[in-house]
Amino acid sequence: MVEQKPRLWDHDLFWAILLLCVVVLFCGRILFTDQIIRASDVITQFFWAAKQVKQQTPFEYLTSVAGAFQANWEPFSDGGRSLEGGWNAITLLFHRYLIQRLLPFPASIAWLAVLALAWGGIGTFYYCRRIGVSRVGAFLAGLLFALCSENLTLINAGHIQKIEAIAWLPWILLAFESALVGGRLFHYLLTGLLLAVQFFHMHWQISFYTCLAVAVYWLFQVVFRWHDEVGNYRVRALSRDVALAVVMVAFFFSTIAMSFAPLLSWSKQSERGGGMSQTQGMSWSMPPEEIATFLIPGMFGFSRQEAGDTPQKGEAYYWGRMYFTQTSDYLGLLPWFLLPLPLLFRRDRLNWFFSFLMGSALLMALGKYTFVYQFMFDHLPGFSTFRVPKMILFLCAFAAAVLMGRAIDLLLSDQEELQQKLPGWIAALALMVLIIGALWLQVMMMPEKILALTRGFIDESTRYQSGIGLINERIWFMLTEVGTAFGIACVYLVVLFAGYKRWLRWSVIVPLLGLLLVADLWRVNTRFLVVTAPPVADKQRAKTDTVAFLEKQIGLYRMQPLNEQEAHYYSDYHLPTVASYVTVSEKRYREYLDNLVLLSAMPDIMNLKYLVMPANEYNAQKELLVSKYQPVFHSANNAIVLENRTVLPKAWLVPAIRQIPSPRDRIAFMRGPQFDPRAVAVVESAPPVALSGGVAALPAVSIERYEPNRIRLSANTPQSALLVLGEKYYNWWYAIDNGKPTPIVPVNHILRGVYLTPGKHTVEFRFDPLPFKIGKWLTLGSFALFGVVAVREWWLRRREHGSTV
Repeated sequence: MVEQKPRLWDHDLFWAILLLCVVVLFCGRILFTDQIIRASDVITQFFWAAKQVKQQTPFEYLTSVAGAFQANWEPFSDGGRSLEGGWNAITLLFHRYLIQRLLPFPASIAWLAVLALAWGGIGTFYYCRRIGVSRVGAFLAGLLFALCSENLTLINAGHIQKIEAIAWLPWILLAFESALVGGRLFHYLLTGLLLAVQFFHMHWQISFYTCLAVAVYWLFQVVFRWHDEVGNYRVRALSRDVALAVVMVAFFFSTIAMSFAPLLSWSKQSERGGGMSQTQGMSWSMPPEEIATFLIPGMFGFSRQEAGDTPQKGEAYYWGRMYFTQTSDYLGLLPWFLLPLPLLFRRDRLNWFFSFLMGSALLMALGKYTFVYQFMFDHLPGFSTFRVPKMILFLCAFAAAVLMGRAIDLLLSDQEELQQKLPGWIAALALMVLIIGALWLQVMMMPEKILALTRGFIDESTRYQSGIGLINERIWFMLTEVGTAFGIACVYLVVLFAGYKRWLRWSVIVPLLGLLLVADLWRVNTRFLVVTAPPVADKQRAKTDTVAFLEKQIGLYRMQPLNEQEAHYYSDYHLPTVASYVTVSEKRYREYLDNLVLLSAMPDIMNLKYLVMPANEYNAQKELLVSKYQPVFHSANNAIVLENRTVLPKAWLVPAIRQIPSPRDRIAFMRGPQFDPRAVAVVESAPPVALSGGVAALPAVSIERYEPNRIRLSANTPQSALLVLGEKYYNWWYAIDNGKPTPIVPVNHILRGVYLTPGKHTVEFRFDPLPFKIGKWLTLGSFALFGVVAVREWWLRRREHGSTV
C-alpha cells in the first residue's frame, strides 16, 4: 500500500503562515501607507525613536548592544532622568531593530504592533496544538487572540510595547505546558527566559499579570496531579514540581536582574514608591455595566479621539465612566456562543483553568467596583504600584481563544453525545439572543429609562458637543449598535442551528463561523485603525526658529514650554527641559513640580532660564511676569521666549542652611518670598560641619566638566559652605572631593549638595548605580547558564534519537 503524502494543510507551518497573512491583510490600512498611527505617544515620541533606528546601521546597532550594559543619566527631559538600566534590555530584542530597519518608515511603527499581534496569534495556535486542539480549532483560536479588539485596539492608543509584551503570553504558556508535561529542566528554564523576554519589553504591569497567570497555571497542574497520583509517588511528584518551579522563578529573576534591580531601586524613589492611593490605582476600573460591551461593543460609543477629527454623523465617542478610553474590550460574539461547550463535554484541568482565568480576569478588571480587587490592592505585593485594572483583560482574551478552539473541535467531532446535549445549548443561545433583542426594544421604546439609568455620564460634554443634541446622538448610536449586535447574534444562531439540525455539516459551518468572526471584529476594529500625516521627518526642516535661538543661548541652563506635552519636542533637540510628560517621576520632583511657582525662587534653583509661551498668553500675563521674566525673542509662529533674570548658575556655594525635616514644610518655605537660595539652603538633617554664615556672597563655582554621567566642579571657599548643584538628587550618584568619597545630601528638596570645608576643592559627581552593576552580571550569567542547558538538551535529544533509529 502506497503511503499518502501529507497535503499542504496537514502541516502546522501552513496554518501559522496563513494566520500571519490574515492578520497583515486585516491591518493593511495602517501598514501599506506613508502615514502613521494617530496616537499622541506615536506622534510625539515613538516616531522620532523609530526614525533614529531606521538610520542606524547594523554595525551601529551591534555597538549599541554593548552599551546596553551601561547605566546612563539622560539630562534633557524632566529635569534629568535616570536611565539606570531598567530600559537597557530592550536593545537586546534584535527583532525590533530588524523590523524597524528593514520595513518602510514610518509604517514600520505599525508593523511592530501588527507583527507582534501575529506572533501572539501564532503562539496561541501552537499552544492549542500542544494541548491537542485540531489545526482548524487552533487557527481560529490564534485568529481571535490576534484580532480581538481587546488586543488590537491598543494600536489606537499608541501602546506598541504593551502589544509586544502581550504577544509573548501564549509562547510562555506553551513552554510551561511542555515543562509541566515533560518535567525537563530545559523547558522550565525556557519558560523563565520567555518571561524575561516579555519583561524586557518594558511593560511591567503586563509581565506582573502574566506571572500571576503562570502561578495559577502551575497550581492547577499540581492540584490535578496530586489528585491523580497515589502513595509515595504523589509526594515525590509534588516535590519535583515545587523544586523545578523554584528553579524557574530564580532563573527568571536572575535573567531580568539587569532591568529588575534598577526598577526596584527606581520604584523606591518614584512617586509610586509607597504605592498609589486607591483612587489613583483603580482609575480605569471597568464599570459593571460595561460587561455588556462584550456583546454590544458600541453600547457606550467607541474610541475617544478628541485630539483628531470631529465625529461625523452616525459616530459617537466613548462616553462611559472610564475617562479617556481609547480602546475596546470586544472579543467578538462567537466566543460567547461557543464557550459553554468545553465545560459541558470535557471538564478537564485545562478547561477548568481557562474558565477560572476568564472569570477572575473579568472580576479583577472591575477594580474598585468589587471588594476583591480592593483587598488585593491593599495586601498583595506589587498591586498598589499599578493602575488601570482593566488591563488584565488580555488574559481573558487568551482564555476565551483557547476555549473557543476546544469548542470548535467538539463541533467537528460530531459525537452522538454532543448531539444529545446540543438542544439545551441551542436553547441557551436563543435566550441570549432574545435578551439582546429585548434590550434593543427597550432602547427603542423607552429611551427615557435608559437616560435615567445613565444620567451623569451620558450627558457629559466633549470639546465639540454638548446639550440635548449630544444625548440624542448617543441614544441613537446605542440603539443602532444594540440592533447591529442583535442582527449578528441572529445570524450566528441560525448558522449554529443549521449544524444542530444537520442541514449543513460542521466541517462547512466552522469555516463560515471563522469568516463571520473576522467580519464581526473588522466592523469594530476598523474604527480604531486611524492614521494621520507624520511629523516632518527631517529634524532640520522641523526645527523652528525658537529652537535655533535656544540652541545658541541655552548653555548649561534649562528651558520650558508651558505645555509639558511639547517638552519632548525641545528635548529631542538636546534642549534640557524642566518638566516633560512622563508616566512616573521621582516622588521628590513630582512634589516640586506640583508646587512650582514661576514667580518664586523655585525655577531659579533648577536653572530654568527660558520660558516659551504663546504671545497672547504672555500679553495677558505681562504685568505679572515682567518683574522676573523679560522677552528676548519673538518667533515666526507667534511664540515668545522669556528669559529669567534671577536664574542661578549650575552650581553655587551657600554659607548657611535651614533644617526643615518635613517635605510639606520645605515646599511651603521654598514657595514663599523669604526663600533666597543664594543665602540659605534648605536641608533635611543637621550638617556634619558648622556653617557660620555671614558672608553675603561666596566665590563662584567653576564647571570643569559637564557630561550626563560625570560632572566635575572646582571651588575655593574661605569658610565652610554647602556646594549646591542644580541637578536632581538621586540615589546612585556618588561624589568625590579632592580624591576622597564624600556624601551627597538632598538640598532644597530636589537638588544635590556636598559640604565643603575652607580651602580649594575639586568635586566630581559620578552616576554609577550599584543595582545595575549587580543585575547585569546576573543577567549575563543566566544567559550563559541557559546556553549550557540548551546545548545539553540538544545533545540528549540527539542521543535519544540515535538510540531509536
